[in-house]
Amino acid sequence: MTESARVSALYVHPLKSAAGIRVQEITLDARGAAGDRRWVLADADANGDADGDMITARETHRLVLIRPSFLTEGRNGGLRLTAPGLPPLDVPLDTIDLAAPTRLVRVWDDDVVAYDAGDVPAAWCTAAVGRPCRLLRLADVDRRPLAPRFAGSIDPESRYVAMSDGAPLLLLGMASVDALNARLVERGHAEVMDPRRFRANILITGTLPHDEDTWRDIRIGDVSLSVGSACTRCVLTTVDPDTAESGQEPLRTFAQYRRADGGVIFGMNTTHREPGVIRVGDAVQVVSLR
Repeated sequence: MTESARVSALYVHPLKSAAGIRVQEITLDARGAAGDRRWVLADADANGDADGDMITARETHRLVLIRPSFLTEGRNGGLRLTAPGLPPLDVPLDTIDLAAPTRLVRVWDDDVVAYDAGDVPAAWCTAAVGRPCRLLRLADVDRRPLAPRFAGSIDPESRYVAMSDGAPLLLLGMASVDALNARLVERGHAEVMDPRRFRANILITGTLPHDEDTWRDIRIGDVSLSVGSACTRCVLTTVDPDTAESGQEPLRTFAQYRRADGGVIFGMNTTHREPGVIRVGDAVQVVSLR
């Protein structure tokens, strides 16, 4: 029953496609959860120059083994990165040359303005993922637009997002994860799917499977949000977040019962109306349905 729905877990993912960080609360700024998807790896050529294309764990599975943590309490400062076989790397913001020319990194259909973190982080990240790359941080001047399909009933005009796949937030019901895992068990699958595979910011408990598909406008604690399009899932969901190994699940099972518009869907793209704070345990109120 949605009347008992509550936030069960919250995550931020500072470096796109790297490991997430489980937190007790998220502060929503103009772009989404503070510190979420503000960093990205970009392809580099033989001379070490970024060529503008983002790198994700869809094609570079080792990226999920990079584990970031924040160097500042506010989450919008620098990062510490760890990865198997490498010493930790600290990247304070004050080591980034903000006077240097910005770079454009291609994030799906958008050219996003970013700062290059420098040669030392580039070498570390290249060793971590096994391909030449540069570490970039979103520039405050960037204005990547929020696409209307992610905004629900919210006017997307003058709304901006960071380097997420599109929406400021991704919301998922734990009952939906449990229903997937029940199907996997029926198929004889040895392992269940950890919710981290789906890279949601907000996990909800106290609902029925896929209740979130039917929501339009909701409140979480004191924050008003609108639920936009369903999230189309890709090969990244098949990558184990602890080993970087991949298989066919859960995409093969999703294809049996979650097909839509030529893909499979799981979780909902969500936009907040205004800044605020969402905490684990906050009640979720469904204001309107689709």
